[in-house]
Amino acid sequence: MPKVMVVDDEPDIIESVKTILEAEGYDVTCANGGEECLKKLEKEKVDLVLMDFFMPGMDGRMVIEKIRENPGSGDVKVAFLTAVTFRKRGMEIIEELNISDYIIKPIEMNDFTSRIKKIIER
Repeated sequence: MPKVMVVDDEPDIIESVKTILEAEGYDVTCANGGEECLKKLEKEKVDLVLMDFFMPGMDGRMVIEKIRENPGSGDVKVAFLTAVTFRKRGMEIIEELNISDYIIKPIEMNDFTSRIKKIIER
């Protein structure tokens, strides 16, 4: 069963996404922000990290840079889950950080679940 980590600073978003993913058969772990994400990744192996881009403290980009620097988690698949539409510079960041996809909040359920499945199967 694929394992997905949901990283967001809003507990209601974390719970909603967790519920959807568990209903699709995924094992889900959650982190409330970047620091918690990095600590959990030291102990847990996941197939995909769903990362909010804008969070207080460490934003999504900073967290992913740290993930990519770590030999133990550097190759994990990451997708942004964000309320923002990326423009040119944002798309460059996505490419630089080897991001698998970015999904706009609020999520549309069928689109969301099919995109998650595609990312994990790659």
